[in-house]
Amino acid sequence: YLSNERTAILEQYYQSHITFPYPDCETRESLASQCGISQSQVTKWFSNRRNKDK
Repeated sequence: YLSNERTAILEQYYQSHITFPYPDCETRESLASQCGISQSQVTKWFSNRRNKDK
């Protein structure tokens, strides 16, 4: 479970890249450090988020 602040950062990226919400390695690294979580958590969040939109 991620805090609202962390989710907001990830969601903001997701919404601004809605046509292709697949952050590259550098972007995942950056988002992970901004949120204070691991890159694998970022990857998993994006995977779950994309599935939610299906």
